[in-house]
Amino acid sequence: KILTLLPFSHLLRFVVTPLLISFIIQSLIKHPHDYVLPLWLIGATAACMTISTIANNKGYTILFRLDEAIQTRLLKRGLNNLMNQSYQFFAEQKVGTLAGDLVNFSRSYIAISDTYFLNTNHLLISFVCGLVVIGALAPILLLPTVAITVILVVLNIKNVRARAPFRDKRKKLTSELAGSIADILGNQLLVRIFATESRESERVSRDRHSIEGLMYKEIDIIERESLHRQAALYGFQLCTLLLFVWMSANNLASIAAVIFTFTYLNRSTDAIFSISALIRQYEQAFLDATPMMRILQQPQTVIDKSGAAELAVTKGAIKFKNVTFAYSDQSDDPVFTELNLEIPFGQRVGLAGHSGGGKTTLTKLLLRFVDIDGGEILIDGQNIAEVTQQSLRSQIAYVPQDPFLFHRSLRENIAYGKAGATDEEIITAAKKAHAWEFIQKLSNGLDTIVGERGVKLSGGQRQRIAIARAILKDAPILILDEATSALDSESEKLIQQSLTTLMKGRTSIVIAHRLSTIAKLDRIIVLDDGKVIEDGTHEALLEQNKTYAKLWNHQSGGFIEE
Repeated sequence: KILTLLPFSHLLRFVVTPLLISFIIQSLIKHPHDYVLPLWLIGATAACMTISTIANNKGYTILFRLDEAIQTRLLKRGLNNLMNQSYQFFAEQKVGTLAGDLVNFSRSYIAISDTYFLNTNHLLISFVCGLVVIGALAPILLLPTVAITVILVVLNIKNVRARAPFRDKRKKLTSELAGSIADILGNQLLVRIFATESRESERVSRDRHSIEGLMYKEIDIIERESLHRQAALYGFQLCTLLLFVWMSANNLASIAAVIFTFTYLNRSTDAIFSISALIRQYEQAFLDATPMMRILQQPQTVIDKSGAAELAVTKGAIKFKNVTFAYSDQSDDPVFTELNLEIPFGQRVGLAGHSGGGKTTLTKLLLRFVDIDGGEILIDGQNIAEVTQQSLRSQIAYVPQDPFLFHRSLRENIAYGKAGATDEEIITAAKKAHAWEFIQKLSNGLDTIVGERGVKLSGGQRQRIAIARAILKDAPILILDEATSALDSESEKLIQQSLTTLMKGRTSIVIAHRLSTIAKLDRIIVLDDGKVIEDGTHEALLEQNKTYAKLWNHQSGGFIEE
């Protein structure tokens, strides 16, 4: 419908109506006392205007609804693609830049669609149909009209190409600037602590000046383009007026032909003037879409295999079999080389060792945030690379060192662990995580908005919410990555009691630098440089008097007095 209604409306409004008006004027001049034909023509003109208005309004309504529907689809497609990217992808990107690119990608369709249907479509119909009418009424004007149009289009294309290098670089710098601003705002507390507001402001100004410089170069090209275009158009209009005088003096064209042609040329002049603006609109729309299009075209590194099965966890036994892994930017320095490790069902395992030993990377591999380079990771004998990522992660509850909270209510953040959770279930989980005590004291209780990344809560409160979410998820496998690092000793002791209950009957992996957190677990594994260098209970490792014993002694027996 939209491909028919708007073009039809434009044809009636910008071609048929001016032609009818030209015939009305010609009829009145030639036969000033004959009103029959002019009245019929006026009626036809009114009908054209009415039909054009109805078709135009209906077409716009369909266009705007279509724009919104497609924008939603593009936003969803882009977001789904980003959510399915690997952990490494996000480690190399600025989230603020990605968010801006995604929004611009969805909006770019509207810019392209509206520019075509509301401007380009009108221009093409007016130009082509106008040429047909001019060719029929005054063929002598056809060649110069086509010639000036071709000249202006060539000038536009030439100038577009001249601006392209500056435009592309400007778009890239603008996207990076948006990411930098998001980075500064996201770390505003750090900026204040180090009193670097002026430094960050200067950094942004410096980056913006670079963009300004590129824009000024584009403006110089646009200015030259405008001068050339106006000189050509005004010269053409003057020549056309002289030609009209000559044609009228020699009876080479009818009054209707002269009136329509001049009306058409005036409109064509405006349309031709807008060619450059249209090209810039298309340029901007395609530039806005380009960053996200490049991401969509990139092959995803962590994908489900065709026909991947759902992970069926009956117990929760974990096995790392000859696992080799290196980050893409450190391929010559693998984190793990043929690592072998088994964790029986229901065993509570602590991971200890110096920073950089591979503890957190091990959990990322188990969650399949990145794919391994060799070997297998098995859960109940099922290779996690052969099952869907969603089914894998639905069986694992994960509490990170830096809890992830949405800018939503406490209720929504806790219930994120279980879709459709009741308030009773949410409150029970909060109580087990010792979060209910502070939630009750908040004026809005569970409806309290926590701020971006939970900025309105303390570090300990954020961790309690993350633990409550894991409790509510009730998954057979549990990963705690420094889950109590932001708690004071008393709070940690209380939460450890909850975690002890939570870990019962579950295969649990606990990463800790505070060794008191893992001292009572069934088994402690010490990792160093991607290798298992010690494996045993807390007491056994102390007796060995190696790395673990040194770490324990360094912490003076831990932070919590038993």
